[in-house]
Amino acid sequence: MTNIGVRHFAVLAAVLAMACSSAPPPEVAPAPAPPPPVAETPAGLLVAPQAAVDMSEMVELTGTEMGTMWTFENPPLDYWEETYGFRPSTEWLEHVRLASVRYGGGCSSSFVSADGLVITNNHCARGCIDAVSTDENDYLNDGFYAATTEEELVCPNLHLDQLIEIDDITTELRSVAQAGMSDAEINAARDALGEELSAACEESTGLQCQVVSLFHGGQYKLYKFHRFSMVKLVFTPEMQAAFFGGDADNFTYPRYDLDISFVRAYDEDGESPASTPHYFEWNPDGAAEGELVFVTGNPGSTARQITLSQYMYQRVIWHPMLLDLFDQRLEVMHAIQANDPERGRAMQNQIFGFENTQKLYRGQLGGLRSVDLTARKIRWEDEFRAAIEADPTLAVEYGDVWDNIAEINESMAEIAPTVVLNNPNLINPSAHLQMAGQLTQYVQAAAMPEDQRPPNWDRLEGAIREPGEMHMDQSLGMLAGRLALAQKWLPAEAALVQAVQADETPEAAARRLIESSQLGDAAFRESLISGGPEAMQASTDPLVQLVHAMRAEQQGVIGTWQSANASEEVQNERFASALFAIYGTDLPPDATFTLRITDGVVARYQFNGTYAPPQTSIYGLYGRAEEFENEMPWTLAPAFEAARAAVDMSVPINFVSTNDITGGNSGSPVIDQEARWVGIAFDGNVESLPNEFLFAAENGRTVSVHSAGITEALRSVYNAHELLDELLSGSN
Repeated sequence: MTNIGVRHFAVLAAVLAMACSSAPPPEVAPAPAPPPPVAETPAGLLVAPQAAVDMSEMVELTGTEMGTMWTFENPPLDYWEETYGFRPSTEWLEHVRLASVRYGGGCSSSFVSADGLVITNNHCARGCIDAVSTDENDYLNDGFYAATTEEELVCPNLHLDQLIEIDDITTELRSVAQAGMSDAEINAARDALGEELSAACEESTGLQCQVVSLFHGGQYKLYKFHRFSMVKLVFTPEMQAAFFGGDADNFTYPRYDLDISFVRAYDEDGESPASTPHYFEWNPDGAAEGELVFVTGNPGSTARQITLSQYMYQRVIWHPMLLDLFDQRLEVMHAIQANDPERGRAMQNQIFGFENTQKLYRGQLGGLRSVDLTARKIRWEDEFRAAIEADPTLAVEYGDVWDNIAEINESMAEIAPTVVLNNPNLINPSAHLQMAGQLTQYVQAAAMPEDQRPPNWDRLEGAIREPGEMHMDQSLGMLAGRLALAQKWLPAEAALVQAVQADETPEAAARRLIESSQLGDAAFRESLISGGPEAMQASTDPLVQLVHAMRAEQQGVIGTWQSANASEEVQNERFASALFAIYGTDLPPDATFTLRITDGVVARYQFNGTYAPPQTSIYGLYGRAEEFENEMPWTLAPAFEAARAAVDMSVPINFVSTNDITGGNSGSPVIDQEARWVGIAFDGNVESLPNEFLFAAENGRTVSVHSAGITEALRSVYNAHELLDELLSGSN
C-alpha cells in the first residue's frame, strides 16, 4: 500500500480492526445526503457553514470539550477532588494501572484474580474463540468453559500488555529538528530516533517499549510494557448472549448483553498461571446510580485537539468517502451471505466488524454535520486563538498555525479521492483488480536491486501463484462498487471513471473487464512474471492496463500528498505547543491507544421524551425476547432459556455512566473508589458519538455489563462455580 499518511491510513487500519471497537455513536439515522463530487466543488471547500458560525456566538462551553481521558502520568487530582470529593493516593493509581491490561492489538482488559485471570469483551476475544473452535466444537456460537486450568485452551497469537513504566523523551525527540531541514526530514529523523530509543529500551529492560506521541507531538513518552505472550481461554458465553439484539441494537441503550469473556495469562513456559498481585477485587453488587466510577483502558483515537479546518476535512471528505466504501463492501457481503450461507457464516465476524464501523462512521458524520457541534468547535477555536493573540510573544510564535493547517487540508481535500480510490488493495478489493495490483508490484520489485526492494515484497509471490479461489460474485461486486464510487468522487478524466463506457452501468463495466481479463489463469500470470516489467507494460489485459493507469494517477499526486502530511505533522506539533502554552496539562491528550483513566458517575439520561434507566435487568432481557416473539436477533441464548426458572431476573445486567470512552475501550474495567471491579465497558449510546470531535457528557453514556449480572449468570445460568469462586475469593 502506498504510504498515504499516518492521520489517514493509520485511522483506516484501525477501522479494519473495529470488531474490537466499542466507540460511542449518535443516532443511527438514515444515511446522510452525500457530498457533491470533489471534482465539482469550489475553492474554500473546508469553510464552516454560516449557520454554525452564527450559532457559535451564543454557545457556552463546559470546559470539558477535550474530554476526560487522563494519562496516568498526569492525573487530575485537584479536579477529581473538587468534582467528587475523591483524591486517590499514588499507591491507588499505581495499583489501578498495573491491574489494567491492553488486550492484543485493539482492546482493553483487566486482571481479576491473583492467578492471571483476565476479563475482556466477548467481541474482543472472538479471534481467540474462533481459533480454538473445531469442526466438532463451535465455541463462538455455543460458548466454552474450562472448569480447571488443564482444560483451558491456548489462544494463538494473542498477547496482553501491562504498562510498567513511563519515561518522558520529549526533549530528545524535539532535538532532531535542525535549521534547514524539511518537514519530511524532521519527521524521518524523529521516527529513526524513536526506533533507536525503543530498541535500546527493549534490549536493556527485556520489556516491550513503545514511543507514544501525546498532544499531537506536544509530548513524547516511552511506554514500557510487560508482555504476557501465553494466554488461554477460560470462559465465554454463547454468541447470542454476548451480542443479544445483534446489529439492530448495536450502539443503542437500553441493552441486555453479556458481552464478556475470560482468559488467563500464563508464565512464559505456558505451564503455570502468571502471578498477578495487582488485580481488581470483584464487587458482586456493582455500582448504584449517582456513584463515582472510573474506566481504565486504551481508547484508540479521538480528534478533539484539531483545528476547525481539520474538522471540516473530516466532515466533507474523509468520513463521507469512508462511509461510501463501507456501505459498498457491506452490500456485496450481505448479497453473498444471502446467496451462499456457508460462505456467509465464514465471513460473519468480518461482517460484524464492518457493520459496527459503518454505524460508527454514519453516526460520527451525523455529529460532524450538526450545526450545534460545529458551532461549539468554532467557539472553542475562537477562544483558544484569542488567548494566543492576546499574548504578543505567543502570537508571533503560533499565530499563523491555523492558516497553515487550513491551507494543507484544502490541498489534501482536492487529492484525497485520487490517492485513496486508486489503491487496488483498498478495504473493498476486487480479487481480480487486487491481483493486477499485486502482480504489478511484485514484478516491479523483482526487477530492482535487492537492497532497494520494498520490505516483505516476496510475500506477494504466494498470493500471486496460489491465490485461492477468486469468487466471481465478490470480485464483480467489489469492482462495480469501486467504479460507481469513482463516478461520484473522481474527475471525469480519471481512469476508473473512463473505464465505464458511455452505454454501460458500473456493473456491466466490471463484468466486461473481469471476463475479458486473463488474470484468473495461472499460466498467464506466470508469463507476466517471467517477462518482467516490459511484459507488464506491454500487456493488453484490461485489468493490468487499468491498474497501470490508476497507479500513474496516484503517483502524480503522491508527492504532494506526502509533503502535505509531513507539513501537517510539523504544524500539529506547533499547534500542540500553543495548547501547552495556554493550558499546560490541564487538558487530557487525544486518545492514542495508550492507557487512560476517565471519571464519571452512573446516571440515567433523557431519552425519547422520558428517561433511559441507569441500569437494565435480566428481566428486561427475557421481556425483550418475548416482545419480539423470540425471533433473531432477539432470541434468548439456549443457556438463558434453560435457566428461566433458576435465574434471579431482578439482577442488573447492563448500566450506563458518564465516562469518556471510544474505540479501543472495549473490555475496559469499570471500578469504584475502592478500586473494586463493578463492570466492563462494551459500547456507547447513540447520543455520544460526536464525542469523537468534542466531548459532551449530557446524554452521552458508556454502556457496561454489570458485575451483579455477570455473577448471577456464572452462578445460575452457566454453573461456572469454579470461576465464580476464583472471582469472589479476593473480594471483601
